[in-house]
Amino acid sequence: MHTKDYYKILELAPSATAYDIKKAYRRLALLYHPDKNPNSFAESHFKELQEAYAVLSHANKRKAYDEERWLSGMSKHVRDQQLITPQWILRECTKLSRHMSTVDTYRMSHTALHDYIFLLLSDSHMAVLQQYSDADTNALIVKELLRATKALHLPYMTAVTQRLVVLAGTDNELLLAIHKHQQERMYRDTWDRYLPLVIIIITLLLCWMMYLYAK
Repeated sequence: MHTKDYYKILELAPSATAYDIKKAYRRLALLYHPDKNPNSFAESHFKELQEAYAVLSHANKRKAYDEERWLSGMSKHVRDQQLITPQWILRECTKLSRHMSTVDTYRMSHTALHDYIFLLLSDSHMAVLQQYSDADTNALIVKELLRATKALHLPYMTAVTQRLVVLAGTDNELLLAIHKHQQERMYRDTWDRYLPLVIIIITLLLCWMMYLYAK
C-alpha cells in the first residue's frame, strides 16, 4: 500500500491551513510550469503539484486522504518492525481501534483499512500468534479488530473474519461475537444497496399523495 505524500510535494506540513496550501501551490506551480521549464521532469512534477492541490484544497478529499495517509504510515511502521510478538500485534490493533473511533466512516478508505489489517494479520504474524498460543492476547486482538471494522464494507470484512475465527479458536463466546459482527455487516450492506430504491419509492408515494390531496 503506497500513498503519495501530497504535503511533501507541496512542501508543507500536515497542519497547513487552506491559505498555506493555496499559497504554496501558486508559488510552486509558477516555478515548475512547463512553459517556463520545457523538460519532461518539470512537466511531470507540475502534474503532481496539480494532483496534490486538487486533493488538499478540497476539505472532504483532504480528510479522506489524511486517513489513508495515516494507515499508509502505520503500514510502513509494521513492515519495518523487527521483533514481532503477540503483545506488539495487540498494541498495533489497539492503536488502530482507537484511531478508527475518530474517523468519518462514510469517507474512509475501506481498501486502505483492509490492507492494513491484513498487514497486522499477515501469514507470518498469524504464525507467531499461533506459535505463542496465548488465548487471552488473541481474544483481545479479535475484540480490538471487531471495534476497528464496525463500518468496513462486507466484501472486505469477509476475508478479515476468516482470520479472526482462526484466532478465536474454540472460544464460543468470541466466535459468536464474530458471527454477530458479520451478520451486522451483511444487514448494513443490504440496507446500503437498497436504500436508494427505498428513497425513490417513498418520494413517488409522497408525490402521489400530494397529487391526490391537490385534487
